[in-house]
Amino acid sequence: MAKSKKYLKMIRPWDVIIVLALMLASFIPYVVFARQQAKAQAADQVLTAVVTHDGKEVYHIQLTGHHGVSKFRFKNGNEYNEVVATNEQIEISDADCPDQLCVKKGKIERAGQTIVCLPHKLLVEIKSSKAANTGAGGMVTE
Repeated sequence: MAKSKKYLKMIRPWDVIIVLALMLASFIPYVVFARQQAKAQAADQVLTAVVTHDGKEVYHIQLTGHHGVSKFRFKNGNEYNEVVATNEQIEISDADCPDQLCVKKGKIERAGQTIVCLPHKLLVEIKSSKAANTGAGGMVTE
């Protein structure tokens, strides 16, 4: 016990500050490379919104590079859902389901996000695919 007190007396306040600063600085490369990788992935992906009813695709639209407003009205008997793509976002703007949860969800814009209308068995999902340059300079999804 006496030996540990002897060693503790050797530590100065600046020693603790320097050690903590070095520990924090060791995470700088991780942060820098993680941000660069996220930017590179965002630039390489093409986002597509896919609307499915009861597991079958009924509509899809490419969101990457989409400008303006595109509307799709899904009807199944007396049921309907109004799907609206605005710029690079998509939402269900109107529906006749009783709970209106799909409308309250709002706009989605990132890969993996979904809007579900359970009473109508409708799913709006954003999927991502990598873009590949063709010889003509166009974009092709894999």
